[in-house]
Amino acid sequence: MDYKEYLNRKHAEHGDRFDTSELSLQFVPYFENRQRINIKNRWGEVLTGTVGVTTGWKPSFLLMRRKNQTGSSILLSNLDVLL
Repeated sequence: MDYKEYLNRKHAEHGDRFDTSELSLQFVPYFENRQRINIKNRWGEVLTGTVGVTTGWKPSFLLMRRKNQTGSSILLSNLDVLL
């Protein structure tokens, strides 16, 4: 999925309320190409998965641990380090 297309679609859907402040830009390339990544989270755990995104007017990137996963509780932020 192209990040700019995603932003345009969501801005059209939510208008001026749409807020990208929770989207950590370091994960954009992996959101677009669905490549599996390794991260070290803020607690020192190393996790693997692909990057997804939450729905709504203030989205966040998610780490999807399995291919067939439709949601995740692992939110990605600037505190997470790509390995």
